[in-house]
Amino acid sequence: MSKLFLLSFLSLLNINVLSQKKYSFETPWKATSNDSIMDWFTDRLDNTSDSLLFETFNRLGVDTDSVEWIYPSKEFYTLHKNGWDFYSRRIYTVNNKDKEIVITQKNTSENKLPNSLFMLSYLYKDGVTSLVLIEYY
Repeated sequence: MSKLFLLSFLSLLNINVLSQKKYSFETPWKATSNDSIMDWFTDRLDNTSDSLLFETFNRLGVDTDSVEWIYPSKEFYTLHKNGWDFYSRRIYTVNNKDKEIVITQKNTSENKLPNSLFMLSYLYKDGVTSLVLIEYY
């Protein structure tokens, strides 16, 4: 009986492990490059939410294959160490209920980064997924 239980457990574990996509990082904050970060997010979002994410990038004119994320760049610490005048920041929020992209300018600086960096957060609550995309530029 114990062998049957062990065999069942191992089979279930193998099926579950093989069906999950493997990444070289557990969370985007642990990524060492921009590779696969977009895939990591879209794997965790429902179809409507990931479509809204792609639509947001489309409105910005950003090719989703070449998004530069803030996670692996170490820029996050540099930006916050140098303060508000070092960069500008814009926040895009959208949820799968309203589906309206809301843009909020948080701070504007005369200094500009050489390229935009993005940070994404999402929250699932009561059947609604909310996305918060922050652009540092």
